[in-house]
Amino acid sequence: MNLKIKFVPYEKFKKNGGRLLKDIQENTILLIDAKISSEEEAYVIEETMRKVSDRFSGVEMSSLEMGSKAANVLGMIRNALIERILGKKRGITIIGPAKVVRKIKKNPEDLLLYM
Repeated sequence: MNLKIKFVPYEKFKKNGGRLLKDIQENTILLIDAKISSEEEAYVIEETMRKVSDRFSGVEMSSLEMGSKAANVLGMIRNALIERILGKKRGITIIGPAKVVRKIKKNPEDLLLYM
């Protein structure tokens, strides 16, 4: 089995989400440089369900948000301002084919990928 890992900027994911699902069908694990929104997660699941077959059993997906728990009001304002300017939440999202990725375990501060 040929396994690939592809680092994807959030902007490319937003623009080409459907085409990136083709990469997942070809045993590519996507690492996106932001925490995707719940609407974007729903889109990935919806598109994946349309493509489920004997060869493609779906995806495993998890996101980790960074810097969301600010210790003070100034930190919260700074994080909100960064999100507004960049148009994305700081973090990372992993999306991989279910036949390769057995499980993604999420702890408050990290993600662990089981293959």
